[in-house]
Amino acid sequence: MRRASTTLMIALAALLLWAGAPRAQQASPFGGFKVDPRAPIEVVADALEVRQSDQVAIFSGAVEATQADLRISAERLEVTYGDSGEQGPGRIRFMKATGGVVIVNRDKTARASWAEYDVAKGIIRMGGDVVLTQGRNVIKGERLVMNLDTGVGRIEGGGKGRVKSVFTPTAGARSGGDDDN
Repeated sequence: MRRASTTLMIALAALLLWAGAPRAQQASPFGGFKVDPRAPIEVVADALEVRQSDQVAIFSGAVEATQADLRISAERLEVTYGDSGEQGPGRIRFMKATGGVVIVNRDKTARASWAEYDVAKGIIRMGGDVVLTQGRNVIKGERLVMNLDTGVGRIEGGGKGRVKSVFTPTAGARSGGDDDN
């Protein structure tokens, strides 16, 4: 019983890592998903399967994970943990969310068919109709790669076309060079 509860705690801790905490400050439009690492994590799913011999925990069926202002929704969240060199035993190595993945943090949203997080490399990949939104600003593409350490992100159009971006000026922004004086 203790081993299963330890595995469950490891899987829940994975959600904190998914949020990108404590990585380098993110200044790119692809970054900015932040969460208080001390806030409690709640996961609701239809089922949890733990494969101790494979060091995998799988949440499935309408997965909803929340921590403070961060919410992750998907049909399935698979967490791989264990000894991975310098990270040590029991640490999260890799996560994969599939099935209508939505990550929401305050006014930022990332949507895709799937998302992967390589914890050691600090790389998040998302694919399948990727849509990033912040307020009324939208970036769409087929694939997204974000480096949480450097804040560098790249979105590609893939076989479905080109990258499409729509940026909406904030209220009060001038549309021309004329003065109202």
